[in-house]
Amino acid sequence: MSAAGRVRRIAVLPGDGVGAEVVAGPVELLEAIAGAGRIELTGPWPVGASAFGELGTGLPADTLAACDGSDAMFFGAAGEHPGVSLDDYRPEHSIIGLRQRYDLRVSIRNIVRAGEGGGRPLIVLRNLLGGAYGAASTRTESDGTDAACDEVILTPDQITELAEMACDLVEQGLASSIVSADKANLMATSRLWRSITGQVAEKRGVPLRHTYIDRMAFELAHDDVVADTVVLTEGIFGDMLSDLAAGRAGSIALCGSASVNPGPPVQGRCVGLFEPVHGSAPRHTGKGRVNPSGAYLALAALLEWFPETAELGPPVTAALSEALQAGPLTYDLAPAGTEPAGTASFAAAVNARALPRLKELL
Repeated sequence: MSAAGRVRRIAVLPGDGVGAEVVAGPVELLEAIAGAGRIELTGPWPVGASAFGELGTGLPADTLAACDGSDAMFFGAAGEHPGVSLDDYRPEHSIIGLRQRYDLRVSIRNIVRAGEGGGRPLIVLRNLLGGAYGAASTRTESDGTDAACDEVILTPDQITELAEMACDLVEQGLASSIVSADKANLMATSRLWRSITGQVAEKRGVPLRHTYIDRMAFELAHDDVVADTVVLTEGIFGDMLSDLAAGRAGSIALCGSASVNPGPPVQGRCVGLFEPVHGSAPRHTGKGRVNPSGAYLALAALLEWFPETAELGPPVTAALSEALQAGPLTYDLAPAGTEPAGTASFAAAVNARALPRLKELL
């Protein structure tokens, strides 16, 4: 069967370092979905430090044109790349440039751990614009003698948009409840946050619990927050909590990230960039040993973002969870004394579980 609606186009951007290695397995699933006519696939397109090394620019015109003409970008990694000096090119400029070009103002991070949540991840939802992620005009630099200042500004509309998105995730069956983390005992922005998130959740009839950000960190560290939960929080808080949650799960590679624009496109048709959280790991590049789990989580988030493909996301996450539980695992997760799986063999184990599930839906 097939979902009604437009056919979404996905641009593949492997990026730097191990990016091409970690997206190879997920791209096989995208190719199967494209073969059934459910999506269009374009690329791979050069981007980042690797593109700079070959073409002299981190954001080639052809890549930008392809992204403008696509609904979303599936991105491998942004970071250092063998043979490209940081003195010549700062690789973070590429991904920041893409986020700014398409107004990707909201971050959704998914963290999974084998045996938890029936294959469903813990979700951290936060802002990428506003709050601590303000514009340059909200910052006062210091010369070492004067004070430095970072102004934190959040508007009611920004908070409402995030709270509505959290409720949408619950109503779509991707989570069962929301925990909103703030610092309302100290910060005015957090008191506004607590007031508006509570109002939105009550109006929508969605379960929401308020807690302080330090308590949230404690609960994550002590496994008191289960998968199948949305952690709704301000940008800098969520940046830290998502890494803590990935550490709890066992590896930074167990976290996938979506940077999205929930509104209409501002440039072409692109509204999202989906990627693993980890960097380019240049010391591992070409060795075929890194963990591709974050790329699979990013793929699942990409599919779930669009109504036309939403049903295809959970089978990917479930297959990943089963592969993590069954093993063998990559070097970052393999128990001491066991032979670790390589990137390609672990991806093959995930795909062997995912493809039959997907074919039933294609």
